[in-house]
Amino acid sequence: MPYICMSDSKYPSLLKEIHNPPKRLYYKGNIDLLMKKILTIVGTRKATKYGFEILNMLLQPYLIDLDICIVSGLARGIDTMVHRRCLELGIPTIAVIAGGIENIYPISNTKLYNDICSRGLVMAEYDGKVDMHKGMFPMRNRILAGLSETTIVIEADIRSGSLVTANLALEFNRDVYVIPGDITKDMSRGCNLLIKQGADVITCEDDLKQILGIEAEQLKLIVDKSL
Repeated sequence: MPYICMSDSKYPSLLKEIHNPPKRLYYKGNIDLLMKKILTIVGTRKATKYGFEILNMLLQPYLIDLDICIVSGLARGIDTMVHRRCLELGIPTIAVIAGGIENIYPISNTKLYNDICSRGLVMAEYDGKVDMHKGMFPMRNRILAGLSETTIVIEADIRSGSLVTANLALEFNRDVYVIPGDITKDMSRGCNLLIKQGADVITCEDDLKQILGIEAEQLKLIVDKSL
């Protein structure tokens, strides 16, 4: 299975900056996607309709013209929604998985995994079908956080692995943004906790455009081009 190591030109420079970067990244798909501007989006495995609506609002076709690539973790819930929405719109997407590069998890995402291999990029720190164990998920999360200058958390309960990713991103001096949620809902507790701890908030689509540094005139040119 092909891989890149830290001495390769295509090894992401942002990932080199983190503590204990992966020595190798095995991959299937288009490795050149690592050259694009990467945005990490993660969230709970128990996604709600609210999370789905937020993703549909944030992930729009104009991201293609901005040369943006969306990274997530192929987990159930928000991660799955992220990858599917990207494939639907033609936005480049990268899945970072916890076990071996050929160990598809969850198995219910086999078709999605294959679609990303064909039209995007799947990466893992381990080769072949290396079995995953609980400790591999935080290790995978450090890659999710390390690949990007910005991590967005859509929905998360208080024990969500997405909070691990967010806290790692903060540890790496990266930007973290969260979607505020209903204070009575479990799937909002993690995001609301991050807000309480000082995370920045996304309240509308324009916030994302501002995060990405899109000026109004630039966006108008992109929209006009698509008409």
